[in-house]
Amino acid sequence: MYGTKFIILPKIKNMRFLSIIFAIVFVNFSFSQQWKEMANDIDVNVYDVVAEAESYFKNIDKSKKGSGWKAYNRWLYENEPKFYPSGDRNTVESNFAAKEFKNFVSNNPTLKKSLFDDGWEELGPHYIEEVTGHYAVGLGRIESFYIDPNNENRIFLGSRSGGFWKTLDGGETWENTTDFLFASGVNTIAVSPDDPERILINVRNSYNGTTHGIYESFDGGNHWSRTNFNPDNLNWGGLGTNNRIYKIMYHPTIPNLVFAGTSEGIFRSENNFESYSLSQTGSSWEFSQDYDYIEFHPTDPNIIYASTFNQDSRIYVSYDKGVTFSQSGPLQTGIINGGNNSNIQLAVSSACENCVFVGTSDGIWKSENIGENFIFISDPEIDNYGAFTVSDTDVNYMIFGDIDTHRSTDGGQTWNQVTYWSTGDANYNTTGQYVHADIRGAKSYNGVFWVNTDGLLAKSSDNGITWEIFEGQSIRENYCLGTSQSNHFRSIAGSQDNGTSIKNENSWIEFYGADGMEGIIHPLNDNWMIGSLQFGGKRRTKDGGYNQDGVNPDDFSGDWVTPLMYDPNDQMKIYTMTNILYSSDDFGSTWNTLGSTFFSGNIQNAAIAENDSNIIAVSNSNRLKISNDGGLTFSEVSQFLPNQFITDIAFDPNNDNTIIVTYGSYGNNNQKVYISYDLGQSWNNITYNLGKMPIRSVVIDHTDNSTIYLGAEIGIYKKSMSENSWELFNENLPNTTVMELEVVYGSNTLRAATWGRGLWEYSLDGRENFPSILTTAISNKPTDTQPKEGIDQFVTSTIESDSDLSSVYIEWSTDSNSEIIQMSNSSDNVWVSDSPIPNFEAGTNVFFKVFAESVEGLLSETYNFMYEVKEAVLCTPSMNCDYNDGFQLFQLADINNESGCEGYGDFTSITTELEQGSEYQLTVTTGYGDQYIKVWIDYNDDLDFTEDEVVLNNYIIAPGEAGGSYTETIGVNIPQDVNLGEHILRAKANWSGDVPVDPCIETEYGETEDYTVIIVEEALGLIENEFLLDPIMYPNPTDGNISVDLRYNYSNVIIELTDILGRKIKTNSYDQGQHFNLNINEEAGIYFLTVIAENKKVVFRLIKN
Repeated sequence: MYGTKFIILPKIKNMRFLSIIFAIVFVNFSFSQQWKEMANDIDVNVYDVVAEAESYFKNIDKSKKGSGWKAYNRWLYENEPKFYPSGDRNTVESNFAAKEFKNFVSNNPTLKKSLFDDGWEELGPHYIEEVTGHYAVGLGRIESFYIDPNNENRIFLGSRSGGFWKTLDGGETWENTTDFLFASGVNTIAVSPDDPERILINVRNSYNGTTHGIYESFDGGNHWSRTNFNPDNLNWGGLGTNNRIYKIMYHPTIPNLVFAGTSEGIFRSENNFESYSLSQTGSSWEFSQDYDYIEFHPTDPNIIYASTFNQDSRIYVSYDKGVTFSQSGPLQTGIINGGNNSNIQLAVSSACENCVFVGTSDGIWKSENIGENFIFISDPEIDNYGAFTVSDTDVNYMIFGDIDTHRSTDGGQTWNQVTYWSTGDANYNTTGQYVHADIRGAKSYNGVFWVNTDGLLAKSSDNGITWEIFEGQSIRENYCLGTSQSNHFRSIAGSQDNGTSIKNENSWIEFYGADGMEGIIHPLNDNWMIGSLQFGGKRRTKDGGYNQDGVNPDDFSGDWVTPLMYDPNDQMKIYTMTNILYSSDDFGSTWNTLGSTFFSGNIQNAAIAENDSNIIAVSNSNRLKISNDGGLTFSEVSQFLPNQFITDIAFDPNNDNTIIVTYGSYGNNNQKVYISYDLGQSWNNITYNLGKMPIRSVVIDHTDNSTIYLGAEIGIYKKSMSENSWELFNENLPNTTVMELEVVYGSNTLRAATWGRGLWEYSLDGRENFPSILTTAISNKPTDTQPKEGIDQFVTSTIESDSDLSSVYIEWSTDSNSEIIQMSNSSDNVWVSDSPIPNFEAGTNVFFKVFAESVEGLLSETYNFMYEVKEAVLCTPSMNCDYNDGFQLFQLADINNESGCEGYGDFTSITTELEQGSEYQLTVTTGYGDQYIKVWIDYNDDLDFTEDEVVLNNYIIAPGEAGGSYTETIGVNIPQDVNLGEHILRAKANWSGDVPVDPCIETEYGETEDYTVIIVEEALGLIENEFLLDPIMYPNPTDGNISVDLRYNYSNVIIELTDILGRKIKTNSYDQGQHFNLNINEEAGIYFLTVIAENKKVVFRLIKN
């Protein structure tokens, strides 16, 4: 029935249109994407939608922006778990979850806690704060807005899943006031023209649009109550229904007259919906169409316009204040059989009182006689996403929205693009040409254009040329969450439309675009993170989000949300999966193929046991399998589980044999949570008093109670492992869907990623007064090359506690050793281990935890951190410099090295002294342009080069140039407090892009060169010289053993040591030589070393410690 656009109307709205049958009917289905209309009709089975969509996308470029492929996969991700295995959507009520939440609240007491003063605390983001790798930044999907025409500082907006927001100061501050209604979506807002404090909104389910009725506020949106226009009074709801409200509109001049465009027709009320009636729209069969646009004649209060997406060829016009409507003249193009075949967007303008405008994906029409007939203006050849408006002061100016914003200055005859969705980078708010992708709506107020998009609200005061963005609303629709175990303040989250973001202590970093999905953070190195996007694409950072690279197995395509996890016992090892498991031993740089699950589709959920990493659980649809050999083979363990779609898996961190699975089905089966105590050999239903509430996520904490936390379609629930009932764990948490939960061990914190209200956190049950171990680090955070053997690893933690701490210590262990080391308070809340974890040979795995106990005996512990001791070797990355990329000359102080292409050049035999706190001129010549230059000095001599050791960061020589010789001189500063002595200096060049943070990475084009520098105190070292090349003396300061390099072989050499008063201490004579070693046995102090050879003299000032 969905395969044609004519003959008879398709099965929509329970076939209610079939009372009228005629030969040819044009309906609003897009011929190419009928799966969208099927998806919106709950009488259509999920798998019929799948069949239609898969058929359509066979011949479509799915990677193209706006193809619909992402929208389809989002829909499938949400709907298949709810209606699996039958796919029938008309057997449950569309507001199923909200009813279950109401039932639970009424039958169970609400749990209140004291750690967070007002319950759960909001983490945002509210603003775009720092942008690194993102290209389309935004906050969340905005469905509607209202601007007070008499006070532009009063702005209201409605989010698809984040509720109603208001500002009274032009966007400086925003407030949400609908968090605790029973649904979180607001898609239409109406404000009384007589009283801006009186507001009407439609409250609806964020996922399926089902209305909970119109709510009203009498105090400017601070408080809300349900009007009489609600599903109970309308007799809406019940099995197989999905009643919607698309538009609420106040009449601009008649007090209290208000209209609602709904899925059941247009409703009219003369008393703010205390009572209402159904408007007569054409013939009786047209009364109950889906009316999504209502507009008013600018001067005649009797005339009202409306449109429905069930009728593409005409609009509806009322001449009696909306009591009755009749069809307008047709929308025709003038081409034979040409007309409109896509959804209508209506617009009117005070600048042309009898005009009514129509914008669709098929063209622009204008009527100058109240819709009696329409003139076809143009076909912009743009797919309309819902945004079309005409300036209310000059009808030559129009706005039209698809992925981007387009404007016309000649009444719609020609169009030009004015915003660009892929320019949402660090300069997103400086160009005036960015508003985010997917323009959902548009309106003109007093000649100012406004648009709402999938990420932001924006306005243009110059008829669409430039745009101003309004931020301040926490409305992120998160899919997934990853937390740091070593830094309480850091998380990584993925969201729909707005990509991957990183939460730091005081700000957010916008890291990457697309749809953001699963993310992980290395437990002991919080700068190492991986975020992912749809189908398992992955982006890795090694510096906290400032630089990134792609890491994925070859030809990889996982599920829409692809699992990603690290091994708790080998924390550089990570896993990802299709229907095959892949592992990486180096945090994504290289990949190994493990075993196949033999699922017919991709793995959708996965978990790894905390203590035995060989135990891995994976699921696809209703099937659960477990591996006991690290993912090489899998065994089915779902034989005794319900035939439903598994939504999440969790192991008990205290017992690897205990595993929980959850279900998100929309079914009256009381089968939502199951537990096994024997790795799936048997199962128990622990749904208990949850009833029918769909569950999206589960996590078990590390406490002795092994408390289980559930993220549900609405709310969070908890119980200890031994209890037999669930409690709502929701104090101050908005009534929205919780997509993922994570436990941060050391700070005793539970973190929640919500759909539409961003990120939130709370204390673990019963742990509100425990010490909080906020950060933990070792001397050298784990990397590909750190920590190295022979380097002491002290442990440092920051700990907050309301009471005094009686004991802070670490427990470390290897396969053969273990020990407790006490920690001491060094300053404020910083604690440092009294001694380092012992040095071990390369290849040793070291595990440790930090413990903090208060005087009341409350004991907190961190995650079980681990690191592998690395071999003490210097990496030597060699790159391709065949095109003369890299260094032809490197000159710094006494280093003056001309060289050709080496790929890697070991010039550590070339040395120079550099003084603390001094600036030097570095001269570099490259043989090719567009060279990015980075220089490190290994001040701590750990054979690694870290960001705090950078002295020149990605300086660009000859930007944009190609072949040729280019020379530039750059200032380089040596910090005052760096370690004295001999260190390795590394210089790297990379063509046409930043030098990677990891100095061991081999880029395609560039070069690496290593030199030796000797850091000396200011005014130490060489103070007088007559030699051709500056001699070198090191180390300085010294413990008594020094070396002198005259840089050339000389004869008749005399070396004399004198003290600060000029008294001669010793004199040594040599027949000839270049290198000399001396020992100073005298007491600590300042000395002068003079070298004379062949009538030349050099004097050094040195310190003996």
